[in-house]
Amino acid sequence: MNYTATSPLPPVRNDIEAFEIAPGLILLYDPEGYAAHEVRVPASAIEYLSLMDGRRTAEYLMQKAARAGRSFSMDEFLRMIQTLDDECYLDSPHFHEEREASDAGFNRLGTRPAMHAGISYPDDPDRLREMLDGFLAAGSAQENSSEPVAVIAPHIDFRVGGASYGPAYNALRQSGADTFVIFGVAHRMSYDTFMISSKDFETPLGTVPADRELIEHFRSRLPFELTRNEIAHRQEHSIEFQTVFLRHIFPDRDIRIVPILTGSLYEYVELGRGDAGEDARLETLYSTLADSARELGRSVAYIAGADLCHIGRKFGDDFAARSVLEDVRRFDLELLDHASRPDADAFIAELQRIRNRYRVCGVAPIYATMRTARPTVGKVLCYDQWDEHERDSAVTFASVAYYGRTPA
Repeated sequence: MNYTATSPLPPVRNDIEAFEIAPGLILLYDPEGYAAHEVRVPASAIEYLSLMDGRRTAEYLMQKAARAGRSFSMDEFLRMIQTLDDECYLDSPHFHEEREASDAGFNRLGTRPAMHAGISYPDDPDRLREMLDGFLAAGSAQENSSEPVAVIAPHIDFRVGGASYGPAYNALRQSGADTFVIFGVAHRMSYDTFMISSKDFETPLGTVPADRELIEHFRSRLPFELTRNEIAHRQEHSIEFQTVFLRHIFPDRDIRIVPILTGSLYEYVELGRGDAGEDARLETLYSTLADSARELGRSVAYIAGADLCHIGRKFGDDFAARSVLEDVRRFDLELLDHASRPDADAFIAELQRIRNRYRVCGVAPIYATMRTARPTVGKVLCYDQWDEHERDSAVTFASVAYYGRTPA
């Protein structure tokens, strides 16, 4: 569309992120990946961009600027708007067409690309193996000869919390499973309780195939439909990081994965309404998944790709994270005690008690792992905090191994 002074201006997409990269200069970034390029705009334009609502015009914005005694170049502003629309930063018909085509293209793919290779971890196989071996060596003291039925592993960026993966994957090395069900966090998009991918996952160390037979068997036994839209998996790292480690510890083994991004348990945790343990839909998902694996004769282990608390100014708090890190540690250890017993009801109740004030993002994957794997005992292998001083923020995370299985 060619915008004029009297054209209604569509709003900026609400999922766009903005960063000041220099005095007076703002970088706009699309974490969903629909925009091919980053866009730089003057900081003075941000106020006007925020006023665009699909009804207001550039003429209206120019008049507002004039009343405030500010300069406003109509030509420059309209050129900027055109660029933002062309690059898919506006919630416009053009963006919706591009998004629909992009989503359809991704859903047609047979494999999911390694989106974070070369960013969060090396895309060179030798360098990646060296990195992962270092993480495993750091966690070698936690090795156990027993075979786990499930683990909780972090999904924090390898570059800041990689060593915390080591204990979980050292434990998982003892697993004889042929299929690994991975529950991840849908950080960007959440449009169903389970968002399953049937794609094979690429890693720099080789592809990890999806267990499509198990996935389809599971779907066929459900009394309701689950979305087949896999777009939530495109940018998401919480499962990708687990596939990288799985391919590393089992380089030659014929393994399969069932990648599941879990929808939020917001109603039960943040709002404190009802009891997740009595949610019939959740119970059906968890029990049918376990039953489907058993019916197909799969040897299954479960992985929760889950971090814990997110605190500080980066996450919306009005205080520096370091001021509450000890309180957060005590809360985390209490939460991990419930998780390791394992007591799924107490785990959820502890989060309800404070309405998830510390923003534990791994609630749904951890809960799904306990409910589906039905372990008899868990062991906390490590706990750590990443204190991001420069942004007054912190993230906490842990590794847990589960053993035994309660009969269905």
